[in-house]
Amino acid sequence: MKLRNIAMAAVATLALAACSDAWQHAGNPLTSDRSMREAKAATPTGTPFTQALTEEYRALAMKEDETWYDFFDSDFFARKAIASAAGDDLGPEDPGLWRLSAEQRVDLDPARVRLVGKLDDGGRDLAPTEAARAQAAYDCWVEEKEERWQNDEIAACRGTFEAAMTALEVALAPPAEEPAPPPPAPPPVVQAPTLYTVFFDFDDASLTPISRAVLDQAVEDWGEATANMSLVGHTDRSGSAAYNQLLSERRAASVQAYMTEQGLRAGRLSASGVGETQPEVQTADGVREARNRRVVIEIDN
Repeated sequence: MKLRNIAMAAVATLALAACSDAWQHAGNPLTSDRSMREAKAATPTGTPFTQALTEEYRALAMKEDETWYDFFDSDFFARKAIASAAGDDLGPEDPGLWRLSAEQRVDLDPARVRLVGKLDDGGRDLAPTEAARAQAAYDCWVEEKEERWQNDEIAACRGTFEAAMTALEVALAPPAEEPAPPPPAPPPVVQAPTLYTVFFDFDDASLTPISRAVLDQAVEDWGEATANMSLVGHTDRSGSAAYNQLLSERRAASVQAYMTEQGLRAGRLSASGVGETQPEVQTADGVREARNRRVVIEIDN
């Protein structure tokens, strides 16, 4: 759960970083207030589909802003609401452009093919409300799945998508003499993730509030299981390779210590560091990059 104090602390920390540290698809917390004001004031134009899409993205932006205090994603969805209000026909998000593994995309990719097929089959014109709800719910599912730890929200977005897709498919089906009621949407299958990532401040091995929340979720997901966990520390390329090797090991040890404190048996956790040798984002030597300052927790399931 995105608690208020965790989200506010994360934004306060990241607002001090360079704009290049913002995640590619998560918006900019520094422009969130302006984007939210513009999105709330926007009068939808264009087709019934783009008007309905504006309301869906506006609702997502307000939820991220007012419920979760996630100003990265509130800015992201607010900007999508602004664009659709102007009549832009936005397509659903492409999971290939997000920081998602092949395993995470195993259900997202076919779902997108299913959605795009119905949109291109007249869904935007014949069932604009259902089409807009399905597209916005899909984008929500992609965004929440990239965050990797908020399982309830992943399930909620997926459930909304499945229900909207069912309604869209029924609306596009040829009329029958005695149309049957639409089947209920299948319940979403929520599986605990097998990969978690926590991030660190520059030249620091201490856990931030949001990092502890991610680790708490990992313990909740896997604390009763017997699977072992591999904790691998990483750094960016600012500093010497020797120093970064030690820093990556300290970060992995910090994660191991915290998870042990939360009740996991130490024998299930193997901590190691690889320094600056395996960056998430390729940079030149000496460059600070927030996405490379991390520990990756992989479940051996």
